[in-house]
Amino acid sequence: MPTPTLDTGVAAPPPGLFDATDVPATKSRTHRVLAAIETRTPLPALLHRDGAAPVSVSVPAARDEVLAAIRRFGGLAVDVETTGYPLGHPHFALRTIQLGDDRTAVVFDAHQLRHAQAVRELLDTAPRLWAHSASADLVPLVHAGLIDTESAWERVTDTAILAALTDPAHTGGDPGLKHLATTVLGERAVSPGADRARAALFTTGGWLTDTTPTTPPSRSGWAQTDPAWTTMVRYAAADVLDTAALATTLPRPDPGLLTREHAVAAMCARITHTGLPLDAERVTMLLAQHTTAREVAAARVRAWGVSEPASTHHLSAALARAGVELPPTATGGLSVAAPVLTPLRDTPGVAGEVIRAVLDYRHHTTLLSGFLHPFQVLLAQGDGRVRPTIHTLGTRTGRMSCVRPNLQQLPRQGGIRGCLTADPGHVLISADFSGVELRVAAALSGDTHLREMLATGVDVHGLIARQVFGANASKADRYAVKRGVFGRLYGGGIPTLARQVGCDEPTATRMVATLDALTPQLTTWSKRLREQVTAGRTRYETYTGAVVHLPRATPHKAPNYVIQRTARELLLDALLRWQPTPFGHSVLLPVHDEILTTVPLTEAPAASAALLTCMTTTLRGVAIHAQADQPSVAWADAA
Repeated sequence: MPTPTLDTGVAAPPPGLFDATDVPATKSRTHRVLAAIETRTPLPALLHRDGAAPVSVSVPAARDEVLAAIRRFGGLAVDVETTGYPLGHPHFALRTIQLGDDRTAVVFDAHQLRHAQAVRELLDTAPRLWAHSASADLVPLVHAGLIDTESAWERVTDTAILAALTDPAHTGGDPGLKHLATTVLGERAVSPGADRARAALFTTGGWLTDTTPTTPPSRSGWAQTDPAWTTMVRYAAADVLDTAALATTLPRPDPGLLTREHAVAAMCARITHTGLPLDAERVTMLLAQHTTAREVAAARVRAWGVSEPASTHHLSAALARAGVELPPTATGGLSVAAPVLTPLRDTPGVAGEVIRAVLDYRHHTTLLSGFLHPFQVLLAQGDGRVRPTIHTLGTRTGRMSCVRPNLQQLPRQGGIRGCLTADPGHVLISADFSGVELRVAAALSGDTHLREMLATGVDVHGLIARQVFGANASKADRYAVKRGVFGRLYGGGIPTLARQVGCDEPTATRMVATLDALTPQLTTWSKRLREQVTAGRTRYETYTGAVVHLPRATPHKAPNYVIQRTARELLLDALLRWQPTPFGHSVLLPVHDEILTTVPLTEAPAASAALLTCMTTTLRGVAIHAQADQPSVAWADAA
C-alpha cells in the first residue's frame, strides 16, 4: 500500500503488519473477532479528560482543538505510538501522534499526509513541548521529518526528568508514565485505566506487550491492533492528558539543573536516532561460537541429572540432592539466582560441576538472547545499526541506564563489544574515569589517609589484598578485595560480603578490619550518613545542587546513593565540557564511568586528548583522572 511521505519519510507499515486500510479478507480471524467487539473512532480523534467517549473530527477541527490547547497550556504535550520495534528495525513504523494538554488530546494517523502536515505545523507553532521519556517520542518525530532535532530539544521539558529531580521515590524505580501518574495524580490519572484496557485487548488478541527485536510482528500488540479501535485511541490520548497534568503538578526543580539535565538528554538521544553500525562478520562468528558453547554447557548440565538446564526447579532439586544449602525464595522454593550460585562455583564434587555448567549455560544464553540474536535481526532485516535508548536518570541513585538493548551490560571482555563499530572514515574513542568511586569516597569523607594513598599512587585494593591474603596475593585476590571494599562501603554486612566476594566469613572479617584501619574517617563518614538517614534526614545535596533522596527503609544504602550520584554528576560535567568542543555533536554512549564516542579518523588524536581533558577535574581537592583507550574501528575490550 503506497503511503504519502514527508521530507524524510513517514514510513508505511512494513508488510505483515495490520493496517485499518487492509483488504478485510487479509485480516486474521483474531482481527475479525476483535473488530466485532471493538468500536472504531476514525482518526483524527478527540478525547477529553472527563471520560466521555472519543469522537472523530476533521483535520481542520483537530488542528483548531490543538491550537486551543496551545493557547491554554502555553505549549503541547506530545506522545507517539509505534509498532513496538526500535528505529531501524524492519518492522518499525510510526503509527499515531498525540498532541494536547491536560484537558484535551487529539490522536492523528501518522500514515495520512494531511494528518502529518497538520502535526508538523502544530509542533512548529508550539512555543514549548512536554513529553515523558522524551527521546522515545522526539526521535521518531525527527526521523519522520515532523520536527527539527535542535528545535525539539530546546523547547522540551521531560516529565520523567522532572520527577527524578524532584524525588525518584515518585517513580518507585519505575520511570514509566502510568506508574508516575498513579503516584502523583492519584484519582485524576487517566492513563493507568486506559493501559489496563489496552492490556486486556492484547490478551484477548494473544499479543505481547513487551516486545524485542526478535518478536514476530504477528505477536506484537503494538503492530497488530487497529490504531482507530476506541481502546487504542483512549490509550494513546490518555498519555498526553497525564503528561500535561504531570507538567503542571510536579514541583519545579532549579532551572539550572533542569537545563543541565535536558542538555545531556539531548546529547544521549543522538545514538537513539543515528545509532552505531554493527560488524556483521563478528556477529556471525560470535553467534556460532556462543551457540556451540551453550549446547556444550547444556549437555554438561544434563550429564549431571538436570534434564532442563533452564529450569530452576530441576536445578534446585539436583543441588539439594548434592547437599548444597540454598536460601528460600519469597514463594517458598529454593533460590538458584546468580548471586546465590556464583560464590558456590568452586564447590568440590558434583555440585560444583553442575553450578559451573549452569552458570556457563546462562552466560551464553544471555549473550545470545540479549545481544547477538537482536544484532543478527538488525543485520539481516534492518539497516544494520544498533540504537539503544539512554535514560539519563534511570536509577534511584541517579545513574544512567540503557535499554533496547542494554549496551551497558555488554561484557567488558570476550569481544562482544567489538560488534559495535564506527562508520567509514570514523573511529571510536573512549575514556574511563580511573577509580572514580574510591576517589569520590575520599573527597566526600575527607579521609586523610585515603587521600594520601590516592595522591601518591598507592594501589589501595592491592595493599588490602596483600594484608589479607599475604605478600603473594594474586590478581584474583585483588579483584575479590575490590568487590569487598565497595560492598563494605555500601553497607554490606560480613555474611553479605562473604557471598559477594566468594570467600569465608573470617576472610571477609579480616578484609573489613583492614579497610577500617586504613580509612577510619571513611568508616566514620559512612556510619554517620546511615545514622542520619535512620533519624529521618534523607536529603543529600551534591556539589552541583542536585538532591539525592536517600532510602529511609534501607539506610545502609545511603553511602552507595551519595557516591554513585556524585560520580554521575562528574560524568555529566565531562559531557557538558565535551559539548562545545569541535567534536561535541558526535554520537556518544555513556557506559557507567566511561564515555564512548565516534569521531573522524583524521581528528582522533585531538579528539581523544580533548575527551581526556573534559574528564579530568578535582572534587574537594581530590584529583579525578581518566584513561583513554586507543582509537579503533570497533569498540575494544576493557584493558
